[in-house]
Amino acid sequence: MQTFWKVLSIIMFATCLTSGLVDISMFWWPDMPSTPQPAEGRIYPLNDHGHYTYMSRSEYLLDETVKVMFPILLIGFAAIQYSVDPFGEIRKRRLYGSPPRGFR
Repeated sequence: MQTFWKVLSIIMFATCLTSGLVDISMFWWPDMPSTPQPAEGRIYPLNDHGHYTYMSRSEYLLDETVKVMFPILLIGFAAIQYSVDPFGEIRKRRLYGSPPRGFR
C-alpha cells in the first residue's frame, strides 16, 4: 500500500509542477498577438503584466484547466504527505527529532 501512495504522490507532484510551469509559460508564448483577431478565434484576453495578449479557445480552456488543477493537486499532495506519510519523513522527524527541553 505504501508503494501505491508513493506512486500517486509522485504523479500528483509532477502534474502539479507541470501545470504550474505551463500556466507561467503562457505569458511568453510567441504566437499570441497583442490585438484581438476574431478571424483566427483569438478573442480571449490574457493579462500579460499590463498589456493584453489574445488566446484562442483551446488556449483559454488550457489556461482555465491548469488554474483549477494546480491548487487541487497541491492540496491533495499535501494531504497525502501529512496523513499517509508514504516516504516516512514525519516518522523520521519523530524518531530523530530535537532533544527534550532541559536535556544537556
